[in-house]
Amino acid sequence: MKPASDEILRYATAGIINTLVGYGVFLLALRWVGLSPELSNAIGYGIGLCVAFTLNCLFVFKNAQLSLGAGIRFAIGFVFAFALNQAMLFYMMSGFKVIPEIAQIFAMATYTLIFYLINKYLVWN
Repeated sequence: MKPASDEILRYATAGIINTLVGYGVFLLALRWVGLSPELSNAIGYGIGLCVAFTLNCLFVFKNAQLSLGAGIRFAIGFVFAFALNQAMLFYMMSGFKVIPEIAQIFAMATYTLIFYLINKYLVWN
């Protein structure tokens, strides 16, 4: 594999780990602790973002420097990528009349690509 494809594979692996951790925390908070779905989701997402930040710094972009600035850029990049995710979801459902379950696949792909590019060129450069 070329170095760029190795990085993309590491990004996908980090995404899978991050998703499993976030969802695991969600389930733990919901089923074992008895928190509301909304609060469980917020806690899971918050912890998942911390895991994603750490994995991106230490595993995906190996020469990255952990710093407050990187953390702020990461958070801003996440908000931007998530906003595009929401916009794509809305656009696919309203513009093309795609059902939400399929529209979300396009939205997630948009989020993943944009957040990767933000991380590669703006957060960890």
